[in-house]
Amino acid sequence: MAPSKKHYTREIETEPIDPEHKILTLLQFARKAGQLVHGFEACKKNVANGKIKLLLLTKDIADNTKDKMMHIVETAVQVPKIMRFSNQEELSTALGLPWTCIIGVLDSNFAMKIQSYLTQ
Repeated sequence: MAPSKKHYTREIETEPIDPEHKILTLLQFARKAGQLVHGFEACKKNVANGKIKLLLLTKDIADNTKDKMMHIVETAVQVPKIMRFSNQEELSTALGLPWTCIIGVLDSNFAMKIQSYLTQ
């Protein structure tokens, strides 16, 4: 009989990934899938049409812009979930976009997963 081969296993040490990194990754996937809109005008149009499932506002959004968007959301037929996340520079850089403070997620699956990470 031939000697049996030794199987070596090596444990890979991984650090837990923070929820903010997971959200940015999901937003990148949503952008590549065409399920993301950004900017005031694009989000305004899609909120009015009832297409946006989740509206992300950055933490450093101007009060005037926030108030205008909230007024639009209040008059919408289908009100999207609104959450605060990150800042303009970090969010825009991660998504490869010009600086923007409003992101709209069109797909309900992406929206639900992002909401679950934001509430952790």
